[in-house]
Amino acid sequence: MPDGTTTSRERKAIPLDELSERVQLSKQTIVRWVDRHLIDADLYWTLSEENKEIRMIDLTDDTLDFLEDFAADYRDDVVSRTEARRILKQIDRKKIKKLIRAGDVEDVEVEDETRVVVGSLEDYLMEREREEEEEEE
Repeated sequence: MPDGTTTSRERKAIPLDELSERVQLSKQTIVRWVDRHLIDADLYWTLSEENKEIRMIDLTDDTLDFLEDFAADYRDDVVSRTEARRILKQIDRKKIKKLIRAGDVEDVEVEDETRVVVGSLEDYLMEREREEEEEEE
């Protein structure tokens, strides 16, 4: 388009790190959703101007709008500790209990059952991803 605007069907590339911060979801979750075709997007690697590998995501404005709305609802959801282990890709039940006791993830009581707030799991994953990136530098 001559005026530089994009239509909702045109795809644009965004660094995965940037999208993760924007929607407050871990890169792991976004990649899993793309792999499962839950969101219409493509992932690929490219090199930055500093010659570092960057993971990029190609998506439309419509997909981005959907992802922003869905991510907000997803973060407010609560899940069982079993589901929390799946999200964190942890097998050990004791690890989830330790995270709850340490205050690393937020739990709530729902009908006499401990449930974990998904947003707190995503915050924990995002923090781990940042730490891993810092260790690589």
